[in-house]
Amino acid sequence: MEEKQTEDLIRTLTGIVNEVAQGDYQNTGTLFELTRADTYPPEIVSLAESFGMMIVRIDAKQQHLERLIDDLSSKKMELEQIASRLLLANTGMLEVLGSAIAKRDSDTSAHNYRVTIYATHLGKALGLDNTALNSLIKGAFLHDVGKIAISDKILLKPGKLTFEEFEVMKTHVLHGSEIIRCYEWLSDAGDVVLHHHEKFNGNGYPHGLSGDRIPFNARIFALADVFDALTSKRPYKDPIPVGKAMEIMAADAGSHFDPGLFQVFSKDAASVYENLERISESTLTESFHTLMQNHYGAELLSRSGIRWAEDVVAEGHADL
Repeated sequence: MEEKQTEDLIRTLTGIVNEVAQGDYQNTGTLFELTRADTYPPEIVSLAESFGMMIVRIDAKQQHLERLIDDLSSKKMELEQIASRLLLANTGMLEVLGSAIAKRDSDTSAHNYRVTIYATHLGKALGLDNTALNSLIKGAFLHDVGKIAISDKILLKPGKLTFEEFEVMKTHVLHGSEIIRCYEWLSDAGDVVLHHHEKFNGNGYPHGLSGDRIPFNARIFALADVFDALTSKRPYKDPIPVGKAMEIMAADAGSHFDPGLFQVFSKDAASVYENLERISESTLTESFHTLMQNHYGAELLSRSGIRWAEDVVAEGHADL
């Protein structure tokens, strides 16, 4: 009879421990009751005391984990605020640089917003990952930043440039490349800034690269840049209808443009144009901010450690 009672008590102890393992502490009082040496067999008392100490340690660790999770949640909020401020600062820096050259070039910032949206749309259609899209966005928006270094006599000349003047104008890509190298966050935009005037047949500048030797993002942006130049109104020209613009570009596929990328671009160019044509510059600005939040924001959160903190908090709650 005593052996049967001991077996029942062991099963009771085992059941309580299993319940605690599942987070159920409601029967721990029974476990501590079994530590009474004057009532229960020594082996049951010893086993109950061991289980009791184990539960106390588990409870202490859980309380410590809860405090850590609360602290991480607080730090996560602080990091999110810092990341948000940094995103705004970097976005503002892009817009200030873009606006500066737009005003010198007798244009509005709308061109920078549009070409960035065109290029990003094409980049997504081509399956670029977030890192490559971040680089494309920055390069697209700042593609002509080097024109800041070109004199007004050449930059604002109403007529056709002489050979010598055009040679000076071509240096804007080199100036732009030097400018963005001054800020580490912009360094990955260099492919677009330096090479967006290269041509697929090798007749572009500054290095006469051809085919796949031209960086992929620069080949993407070349399509967006020329398309917007053709279809938008400038001080010196009226806009060309989309259909005509696509005919002109199709004739240059394989010479100016990567023919494979042009095929992808031509599928959606007209619909993207129709959407952008209807909206104001302020709405274009909002669209650009959304791009920055969706793409650069994700990178920034990852670098700041917020993603790591979120994973730790999630795992901690799962353990609890």
